[in-house]
Amino acid sequence: MAETNTPLRCIVADDEPQICSLLKDALAQYGYHAETVTDGDAAARKLVEGGWALLVSDVMMPLKTGVELVRELRQARDDLPTVLMSSFLSDEVLTACSKLEHLAFLQKPFSLADLRRAIDRAISPIRC
Repeated sequence: MAETNTPLRCIVADDEPQICSLLKDALAQYGYHAETVTDGDAAARKLVEGGWALLVSDVMMPLKTGVELVRELRQARDDLPTVLMSSFLSDEVLTACSKLEHLAFLQKPFSLADLRRAIDRAISPIRC
């Protein structure tokens, strides 16, 4: 977990603004400065800036899914730790991401403790 005085940069991508707000506040408690976006294309544009420590993304979003974002990151050889959230994690999504490193899944609804555990799994060098 982030334990420096300088907040680590994080992108939160979810098409529900209230989820973005909740996550932004929660991540601040864990030492992250979160910037929020409400669709997959906006997240992809932000990711190009670089310097991110974490991506927390909904699976189902307009314009680009969380799975598509992760695939693009990994194709660019970016191992940015990522937490994918969803109300329903299908076998298709789990299979598509099963071999990707630095990736954790978080089932909605979730507690802040669940979020913290998912972040810990995503930043772990061991595949989740």
